[in-house]
Amino acid sequence: MANATPDDRTSSVAQRDAGPAPTDPTARPSNRPGESFIGHANLMSRLTLVSRVFGLLRDKACSYYLGVGTDWSAFWMGFQFPNLFRRIFGEGALNAVFLPVYKRVGRDHGQPAADLLARVVATLLVMMFAVIIILGDAVLVPAIFSPHTLPANRLAAAMIALMLPYSLLICLTAFFATVASAHERFAAQSLAPVIVNILMILGAALPVWLFTSAYPISQRVFWVAGAVLVAGMLQVMLMAVSLRRVGVGIGTSWNWRAAGLRDVLVPMLPMIIGFSAVQLNTFMDSQIAWWLSPDGHGGKMVFLFLGQHVHVPMLAGALGKLSVAQRIYLLPVGVFGVATATAVFPKMSAAAAMGDTAELKRLLQQALRKSLFISVPTTIGMILIAPLLITAIYFGGRVTAGDVARAVWAARWFCAGIWAFELQMILLRVFYALRDVRTPMRVAVAMVALNFTLNLSLVWFMQEGGLAASTSLAAIGQCGLLLFILRRRLGRLGLASLCTMLAKALFCGGIMLLAAGSVDKGLSALSWLSPEHRLLGAWVRLPVTVLVALLAYGVSARLMAMEELQHVPILRWLSRHQDT
Repeated sequence: MANATPDDRTSSVAQRDAGPAPTDPTARPSNRPGESFIGHANLMSRLTLVSRVFGLLRDKACSYYLGVGTDWSAFWMGFQFPNLFRRIFGEGALNAVFLPVYKRVGRDHGQPAADLLARVVATLLVMMFAVIIILGDAVLVPAIFSPHTLPANRLAAAMIALMLPYSLLICLTAFFATVASAHERFAAQSLAPVIVNILMILGAALPVWLFTSAYPISQRVFWVAGAVLVAGMLQVMLMAVSLRRVGVGIGTSWNWRAAGLRDVLVPMLPMIIGFSAVQLNTFMDSQIAWWLSPDGHGGKMVFLFLGQHVHVPMLAGALGKLSVAQRIYLLPVGVFGVATATAVFPKMSAAAAMGDTAELKRLLQQALRKSLFISVPTTIGMILIAPLLITAIYFGGRVTAGDVARAVWAARWFCAGIWAFELQMILLRVFYALRDVRTPMRVAVAMVALNFTLNLSLVWFMQEGGLAASTSLAAIGQCGLLLFILRRRLGRLGLASLCTMLAKALFCGGIMLLAAGSVDKGLSALSWLSPEHRLLGAWVRLPVTVLVALLAYGVSARLMAMEELQHVPILRWLSRHQDT
């Protein structure tokens, strides 16, 4: 197991987390424990961006060969289950509850005791998902082989059953990534998604390359599902190698008396609920998109509900279009939002453990400023470039202009909430650093109920856009409630200066929108970039528009003297010019 070297390393990490005493007036801000999280966040953002590039290539290959119709919607029904578990358990509740306990046990009882705790939790994770997989397949297998099951529903059930084991693999990967982050190792966890992206590309393309394009899509999706399972095993192996390099061995343990185990298990359920609001809302969107479209009713536009004939509000393939829209808004959220929240959480936990409320509020302000400085222009920019981005990635092959238009409609409503999706990740970490798991749980339950109500209200006249708008509105409401509760609990959060920065970011975002929008409109007027040359136009206009947007926002931020500019790797050179 771990030797003295990683124990010493962890001790030094704990000392860095402790930082200078909050009453030390000579402590420079650059030496405070919170400062280093920006470097870690930027590193994770860069590595995640690499994986997202491969994700875009995956989306292009899958949409080109498989389309975004009913068969792809059935695949997405199965693929969303492991992703739901990953976001709730691996990247959500388990990360938030386990990381501070792991570091505390390592500090108080030694690194071997902390690693024992990790093995016990990993064993429990395997046991839990083994039960979920067995029960899930026991329910799904009879439906798959029942002659009364509609073909599309049979395919969706088969995809869920086949990819349920991936839930265990991806959650183990995320859990090992949490342990690695305690040792300040972020590279492997950020690059692990590249594996699944590459294998899914091969799974989508190989059936056509080896056989023929006439090979039914309903059978080709099984190749992609199999590729996902293989990728899950490789991801676990990658994280195991990364942990061994810092002296943490991977294995099983049945020692239920391991130090800190109770502190992990007791708050787990309320933390799962607290972290799952956005994830459950997205999952709910998918279910409604399936059952309120012809896909869930054998291609029929009318179904019987409580003795009444109900006309579905969406066309076939609604879930496929919604999955495209979700991928678009999750692109910046995964690159920036998850990275910032993950990097700042250990620092928040250390400050809360020392009872340093001032430092905790300083970290919160710093994280919110970094998040808003990036997420505000990202929100505006993604709404602008959504048509170009979706066209460049998905159009062609089996994806038509009509498919793109429906996906764009939903994507823009999702993108309107990007800033809220990122902020709520940070705000939740404050509560969990304070060891308050019940407040986020209550807020999450309220937001899930709000989202469900809005879904069933807006879907009838906004179609897929109504589902996306509901999720964004629920995320905005969650941020508002969490901030209100934190203000009452911690006192003034210093948000006045944040409002000034937000106003500047909105102004710079407006300049960016005007500049980039004008350039894109001018390019679209060129005959060789007209709608008749849709794909070529998107590939040319997209990078030019993005470049103009970055420069416009960076120059505007420089002129507005926004200090956050120096923490953005792509635009940092502008802040250096400002200093000179």
